[in-house]
Amino acid sequence: MSFGQIALIVVGSWFFGAPPAHEIPFANRSIELRLFVIAVAMPFVETIVGQWLPIRLVRGVFRQPWWVAGLCSAIAFTCLHGYTDRTVVSIVLGAAVLAAVFVVEARKLGRPIFSTYVTHALANGLVLAVRFL
Repeated sequence: MSFGQIALIVVGSWFFGAPPAHEIPFANRSIELRLFVIAVAMPFVETIVGQWLPIRLVRGVFRQPWWVAGLCSAIAFTCLHGYTDRTVVSIVLGAAVLAAVFVVEARKLGRPIFSTYVTHALANGLVLAVRFL
């Protein structure tokens, strides 16, 4: 997921120039706080709001197939991030991967919240590591 997002950003930069600058959350806070919020707390909240809620709602209430639930999850997750520029393409890739992880785990009666959370937390941790290097 992260490597695909990085590739999209690099290719986009080649074709369209540097991506627009975005405000970095908690930029003036300690690295420990940023690590906790970005790689621990937010992935959990986003897993609940961006994957669990839409997928369970679409599957349970509206009785739609898994692929529709995954698509709705990817759209909801992307919208949660609030970007309106080409960054959306990178977020959609991550959203699709996280929705797929959730759906695969849910269908095999695994641990979809845990699996999706860990995948998301590791991806965010990788982004932080790249940013600080």
